[in-house]
Amino acid sequence: MLLVWRIRYLDSQDKQFKDRDLWLNTDELDPVDKAAVEMCHDLKDLGHDREMLRYRHLFQEQEYSKDEMSEMFERHDNTSCFSLSDYFEDENGKELTRKQMAGILTGNPDAIMVPGGMKQHDIEFICTPMPSVNLEQIQIPDANLNALAYFTQDFRRLDKSSFLAEGPGTLTGIGWVTVEPILKTAVSDDEIRSFVTVFRRLYMKNEPGSFLKAVEVFAGALLPHPVAKWVQGAGNEYQQNLNSVPDLARNNRATFTRKRLIDVFLNTQYAHQGDERRERQYAECLAEVAGQRTVLFWLFLMSMWECALHIRNAGVQIASFTESYCKCHGRTPSAVKPASEYASMGQLEKRLDRKARIFREKAEELAKALWEKKGRPEGGFAQFLPLAREQLRAAMGESDNRGDSPE
Repeated sequence: MLLVWRIRYLDSQDKQFKDRDLWLNTDELDPVDKAAVEMCHDLKDLGHDREMLRYRHLFQEQEYSKDEMSEMFERHDNTSCFSLSDYFEDENGKELTRKQMAGILTGNPDAIMVPGGMKQHDIEFICTPMPSVNLEQIQIPDANLNALAYFTQDFRRLDKSSFLAEGPGTLTGIGWVTVEPILKTAVSDDEIRSFVTVFRRLYMKNEPGSFLKAVEVFAGALLPHPVAKWVQGAGNEYQQNLNSVPDLARNNRATFTRKRLIDVFLNTQYAHQGDERRERQYAECLAEVAGQRTVLFWLFLMSMWECALHIRNAGVQIASFTESYCKCHGRTPSAVKPASEYASMGQLEKRLDRKARIFREKAEELAKALWEKKGRPEGGFAQFLPLAREQLRAAMGESDNRGDSPE
């Protein structure tokens, strides 16, 4: 594999950002390094991109002409060009932090540089001194504490969900009118439905432990502390995101908001049945994407996932505070505990799994007996397994070609 790593660097002499290209032919590495580098490359899109930095010394900086690059690419069947997000170096190849870059660019060692897209409440948060929180001086009424407790329970479930970790999947072949798009997800329908159940409780304003209710209670308990102001800002950003049109939909002149889309799907496919008003709204949204149900469903998944990310970012602070507050004050909120805290969920063997296991064990016993009866021929008892399964199914009155028979 030929790897080309483009790195953005800041030249401290002329204060200009420039590019350097690093090259590595993994076929020239020893087998261990080759396997490690290629595995690191293949996993870079799963949040492990900075792992490649440990192999930085294996890459060589080189400049090639267009003809030389074309010739090199033709000689390698497997070529990949990549870069690392939010990674910068100086002219000598040493990594630079954003603060260091700000100092180089401005000449002020106290200057800071923030990532693109950072909101005002984020900037204020990182620029404000962070005083400690004295939990003993904070008193939260029972009703508010219960709201935080309910939020924390569902937040922990949300944070562990497969859907939040894997995302809404991929939508390819977008043409809407001329091309039938294809949606693929890493999570199952059951996992999505499980996520929706939890998300809905955090999303609905009238739920006792909804996200916005938790933001209100948390801010009321901690203001004017900077973290309370930041959580308030995160809550406002969440609402702005809800009330805006999804990016892909806006690019194609659709007008429905994320909130409308989430409400429509919750009330037609997940939480309720037969809501005529929501079914009419679903049809209106569907018409705006040229009748492409796949596109509309993906936009719903994306909208829900983006909102859940906002909840998680602020929820980390709210849940941590709630648990620390209860420990400090010796409080046990009256919020009903989930069954998983006192019941051994999923410990018993499922019926089909038990049937398959017992069938497998008895088939092996029968195969060994047949093998013994035939004088233990070479190849072991495994050669008698197909016959043992056939005879066992026949004895049980099962057809030999049943699709649901255990193997």
